[in-house]
Amino acid sequence: MKEHELFFELSIAGVYESAGKDDLAINQYMKAREIKLIADHPDEAFAYCGLGCVMYHMEEPAWALRLYLKAREIREQTIGGDTVDTATVYNNLGCCMYMLERNEEAKAYFELSSAILECELGPDHERTLTAYQNTKKVNR
Repeated sequence: MKEHELFFELSIAGVYESAGKDDLAINQYMKAREIKLIADHPDEAFAYCGLGCVMYHMEEPAWALRLYLKAREIREQTIGGDTVDTATVYNNLGCCMYMLERNEEAKAYFELSSAILECELGPDHERTLTAYQNTKKVNR
């Protein structure tokens, strides 16, 4: 199955990313991106999220933003906007916007992410608290 191939490639990419081997992680995420799943499969967003994460940590927020916008598009079209996975992408978009000093957009994404995560996971969940902290940071 293509899903197994995708998760294998993503797992390897994650190991490279954790080890700080950004070039290898990028190559592996690109390989994962090329795996064609059935139409409208939500897992297509994973490779874009991984690439966005690497670009963000390489302090390339404009590139990360583009990748997360693609992930958002896939997630919204396949699973909708009011899900934990999509809210996570919204939070990541907020982080990119914040690094690019686009604070109003960052605030909007953080608030949206917080609201969804609170509804889906509760106010005390780690992801919800992270989104709340990001909102506070952008308000300062």
